Amino acid sequence: MDITTYNHLLCRVEYPMERGYRMELETLPDWIHFTITHDKQNDDKYITVYSRLHVNKEAIMPIHYSSSWADYDIIKDISGELSHRYLSHRYL
Repeated sequence: MDITTYNHLLCRVEYPMERGYRMELETLPDWIHFTITHDKQNDDKYITVYSRLHVNKEAIMPIHYSSSWADYDIIKDISGELSHRYLSHRYL
């Protein structure tokens, strides 16, 4: 098993003058990070979120990815859900 730790998400930033958008890094607060675990035996990847704010909560996301997915694409895919699930209080 390979485990990689991340402390950022990707967020969509609009650039109207260029008529498009870019995916840019958004650093997570110090109290939260997540890992992508590559389980070579089952040939899949899964995400575990670690939150110290939620009393050292460790949560495995229900979505599993094929090992052919790049970590960047996985982060892009889960950024919205992680932001909504763990960081939405910032936007209230």
